Parts: sequence; structure tokens; C-alpha cells
Amino acid sequence: MIHIANTGHPQGTIVVAAALQPRYYEFQMSLENLQVPAGTKLLIERSCDITQNFNKGIQQMQGEWAWFLGDDHSFGHDLLLKFLDHKVDVVVPITPCKVIPWMPCIMHGPQDKTLGFWQEDMLLYDWDELSGKGLMPLPKGDFIGQAGMLVRKHVLDKLGYPWFKSGQLDPGRLQEDMMFCHELQELGYTVNIDQDVIFDHYFYTSVTAKRHEGKWVPALKVGDKTMVLPDAKPRFSPNMGEGTPRVKWERLPDEKDFLAQERKRAVA
Repeated sequence: MIHIANTGHPQGTIVVAAALQPRYYEFQMSLENLQVPAGTKLLIERSCDITQNFNKGIQQMQGEWAWFLGDDHSFGHDLLLKFLDHKVDVVVPITPCKVIPWMPCIMHGPQDKTLGFWQEDMLLYDWDELSGKGLMPLPKGDFIGQAGMLVRKHVLDKLGYPWFKSGQLDPGRLQEDMMFCHELQELGYTVNIDQDVIFDHYFYTSVTAKRHEGKWVPALKVGDKTMVLPDAKPRFSPNMGEGTPRVKWERLPDEKDFLAQERKRAVA
């Protein structure tokens, strides 16, 4: 971490709930380059008990806020300071799920609340619902995980131990993050989603290929699900003339190409 003086923000604690061994270099590099208010503390709690890892971190925290991290994410060097700049009680980024089709890890609450505040048929948010700008207050009764969530100390003090609880929504599942979100809302706090921040989520996957319109194209396989990616197949380049570089494959389109294509469609 890089300690920065005179940020205008108080010191706090970064709480990392991890397994026994580190998992991703991307997380380590993000943490190494992270700018923090001077005096900020880093706590890495390691065990197979993810819920208690968070609780132990909060018990030992110092300062006026806690930033909750897992070691399967990466983030920008200035993200923590941006979150502190919001000056809200709770703020959290958007994290994609690790399973196909990689929807946001945010759930709508039940349509019929008389059947309970947690039900198995609740819908995940669509990406279009989160494509605005700035902070979006999570509607009360909806759920989001704690990945990258910044919470002020006075909020945690009001909630009290155990801050994270497992088996509360479904006795057979952890869901400590969803219950944490629910209890924050029940205490009257707004969970603010920063729609400008995607919290990259790392996992192991298999690169394979599937036939699309009779031809092999790249695909990603996660568990028993496969996503076919025909647009990720490079196109052969005819740029083989004398005196020019021998470029065999055209580069894949990037965001600028996509936006240019969208502008052309709008004009047409």
C-alpha cells in the first residue's frame, strides 16, 4: 500500500478475508499499488471460516472505516480514495458473478414479501439496470455482496457482533454477505452502489472451442456451462504486401471500435 498524507480522509482498516494460501497475483499487485490515507491498517485473516475471518478483522480494526476485500479481485490504485470521497455510510462496487452468464452479483428482492424477505426464485439484476452514472441507492429488500464494500465504523458499531452471520437465509448455505446487506438496510442505512466501478472477479476457467455456424470458435467453459464467443475469433488479414508488415491476424475490436460502430448505426 502507498500511504498518502493530507488526503482529507481519516485512517481506517482494510480487512481481507482469505483462505490459507494467496490465490491471485492480480490482487497482490492491486494491493501493493493501492493509495490509502496515512496510517491505514491492513488485516489479512486466513482460515476456511470466511464469516469469522470478517468478524475477526472488524474486532481488530482501527480508524473510522473498514474496506472489505477478498483475494480474488483487482482494482484501481485510487479506488479506496474515490470511495472515501463519496462521504456516505456504505458504498460498494459492482461485482460480476463467477458463473456463466456472468451477471452482476446483485439480486432483486422477492415480489411477494409475505413469503419472507429471502426466496430462491429472486432475479439477478441485469447489466442495463446498473449502467447509469454515480451512486445508485440499492432499493430496500434487494441484496448485494460485500466485495469491495466500504463501511463506516459507526455503522459497524451499531450493528454489533457478529457482523457477519452464516446460515441465516438458508441453513445449508453461507450467504454471510447477503445477510450483512439485509441487516444494514434493516438498521436504516442506505447501501450505495457505485455504478462507475466494476470490481474485477478472478476464477479458474477452461478455454475451449465449439462449433458456431459449422466452424470452430473460441469458448469458455465454467463447470457444466459453456459460453460460445464467436466475436472473439480473429479474422485473417490480407495485409501481406511487399514492404508492409506481415500481419496475419487482425486485432480484435475494442471498446472504441464498438462505440464507433454504435454511432454508425445511430446515424443510419
